[in-house]
Amino acid sequence: MLKKILTMLLIVSSMFVSAQKIVKGKVVDATTNEALVGATIIIKNSNRGTDTNNLGQFKIKVKKTDKVLIISYLGYKSQEILLTNFKAIIALEQKAGVLENIVVSASRTKQKREDVPVAINTITPNVIADVRPNTIDEVLNQVPGVLMVPLGGEQHMMAIRQPISTKSVFLYLEDGIPIRPTGVFNHNALLEMNMAAVQNIEVIRGPYSSLYGSEAIGGAINFITATPTAKEKGSVSVRINDIGYRRIDAKYSNIFGKLGVLFAGYKSTTIDGFTDYGDNNKAAFTGKITYRFSDQLFWSNSLTYIDYYSEMSGSIGEDKFLIKDFSSNHTFTYRDAKAFRFNSTLKYKWSTTQNTSLTFINRINSMGQNPSYRISNRTIPNSYTNGQINDNSFTSFGWVAQHNIKYDRAKLNVGASIDYSPNTYEADKITVFRNADGVFESYTMTGVKLSDYKVNLFNVGIYASGEYDLSSSVKINAGIRLDQFNYDFTNYLGAGAADYKAPNTTNSFTAVTPRIGLIYKITDKKGLYANFSNGFIPPSVGELYRKSDVPLLDPATFNNYEIGNWLRLFENKLYLELGGYYMKGKNEVVSVTTITNGEEIRENKNVGETEHYGLEYLLKIKPIEELSLRFSGSYSKHKYIDFVVKVNEGVETAYSGNDMPGAPGLVANSELIYKPNFLNKKVSFGIEWQHIGGYFTDQKNTKTYDGYDVFNGRISYKTKVFYTWLRINNLADKLYSPRVSTAYGKTSYTPGAPMSFNLGLEFNIF
Repeated sequence: MLKKILTMLLIVSSMFVSAQKIVKGKVVDATTNEALVGATIIIKNSNRGTDTNNLGQFKIKVKKTDKVLIISYLGYKSQEILLTNFKAIIALEQKAGVLENIVVSASRTKQKREDVPVAINTITPNVIADVRPNTIDEVLNQVPGVLMVPLGGEQHMMAIRQPISTKSVFLYLEDGIPIRPTGVFNHNALLEMNMAAVQNIEVIRGPYSSLYGSEAIGGAINFITATPTAKEKGSVSVRINDIGYRRIDAKYSNIFGKLGVLFAGYKSTTIDGFTDYGDNNKAAFTGKITYRFSDQLFWSNSLTYIDYYSEMSGSIGEDKFLIKDFSSNHTFTYRDAKAFRFNSTLKYKWSTTQNTSLTFINRINSMGQNPSYRISNRTIPNSYTNGQINDNSFTSFGWVAQHNIKYDRAKLNVGASIDYSPNTYEADKITVFRNADGVFESYTMTGVKLSDYKVNLFNVGIYASGEYDLSSSVKINAGIRLDQFNYDFTNYLGAGAADYKAPNTTNSFTAVTPRIGLIYKITDKKGLYANFSNGFIPPSVGELYRKSDVPLLDPATFNNYEIGNWLRLFENKLYLELGGYYMKGKNEVVSVTTITNGEEIRENKNVGETEHYGLEYLLKIKPIEELSLRFSGSYSKHKYIDFVVKVNEGVETAYSGNDMPGAPGLVANSELIYKPNFLNKKVSFGIEWQHIGGYFTDQKNTKTYDGYDVFNGRISYKTKVFYTWLRINNLADKLYSPRVSTAYGKTSYTPGAPMSFNLGLEFNIF
């Protein structure tokens, strides 16, 4: 009897096993072939399903009675696939509407854009592919409230909820990791990025120190590198223009079983450009290797190397600018940057509700200069003056760990970061000769060191963020971070240094930065959000150690209040974001000169107070499938509330109440794209309008610049094998300056590029 029972069980078991099979596949983006992580696979007319893993892969058990799989992903068209016609790779197309994408920068985890109560926008892979930017500003300026100011050769300044500035009020990230440590900010840091490897860019506007710590004040810009593609993909492209620019790109990507690889890079040069002494060259390389040990454990490693060199011609005076005389008085000044970054991340999925990530960070960076701004333009012809050659370098080691938990109505993320970055700086004095024509034609080394120091920067931070559904339509979102900064300064020259002459010193700073926001979803198509956020900036090395006495300084703090909305109408054919903000800065560091009884003392003090407020908008319209329009921009005001720079025998020189210089009131960017169906969408036409309003160029508010309007156009043709494009920048050949400033009674201009024809051709080898 027992044998019969066992035999029957074996037969039933065999029948059950034979009635099932395992289906395996990958889900990818139809345009980029990027793996779609977290795509949903459901067996139709059942409650059985699964999600794709970190490589876009899935496997699911199906029965003989199962007929159809439903594949879906947010922002993409769903597909129903017959199991009798199943293919291993499933390519999903993005929806034709204007729905915003998923974002990761707001919490280091994937979230719907509409679940984040902050001003955040994404430059998508499609936008980057359509524009084919030579420089980052050509796509970044499409984001409302963002003005990236090109200074030539990928050099730049930034303005996001702040005036055009070189201050450390903007945070630049690569895959959520700051590309530079706190305390070593450089306004040109984005020339250290490799756009050939960037998949998309996310921009958070306003303070976000609650997650990222210092410098995320005006905004945080996160460059997200591409991931290995499920299909083998390789391409080579070349591009040229008629103002000296040449560039070649190469990219390869594939997944071999559990191993994924990606290599992307480019080499660019500018020779005999539109400005005198403005040649530059850059080599950029990124390698990424991923490995999936199991559905739970995933390992990702990325390495980026940048080698950049540029001549530095400096700005020019108004007389030369107006007659388009872009000649340079400099013949030897330069900027030489080398950057190495390595990130290694382990992700472990404990369950469907919990996962952990751990990232190791290593950065090696040097910025060498013979800067034109260290040579006085007031030097008379046929005379000698001083300059300097300097090098600012750092090496970083750090960790970022985060654990994410999901509950029925709540999500919680907790994390910690450690960053140890020894930073060195050396400056050597040079003697510069200015000839009879006013040209700085040569220099000699003097053997005199102006500065020589090392500062060990150590930053420890812990943070937590989360969200809770108060109801089906109301969500609360909050975060808080605690940071401890330590500076250990060693002066190798002592009091005899010409600059950075402080004695050996240690300083510590602590900051707590909270954030809280509320989301109200009126319907699935419209909603409101409000938030309060706090940001901070610790005193920089330059503010602390330039003088013989180390000032007692506190971190500058910024409180930000904002409200906003989103609205989708007409089946996602119209999308609108509108937001307003008010931000106030306190304890900002100001260099104050005090003269008492004829004795002059100049020192840094926490006496600056500023306010910043404005409106930002984004409107996308897609009336028909072939046509799309975008209108984005901002109106803002930036003012000094309390800003005293000099006290002469009790009489103050102050800019309190004045507008801050370099702060355009209206910044707008609009675009129209047409992809006609009768050409099978192989041809694309686009036209863009960039408007920059007027602003004061000096702190006294006596000098102004009227701003400018520039139009750009492009046309492209795409097949499976090749892609070619023509972009015409500055269609009207407008004379304009991206940045104008006034100092010591003289106004200087950075020339904008004239009309240029940019031609490119890409071959898809695989």
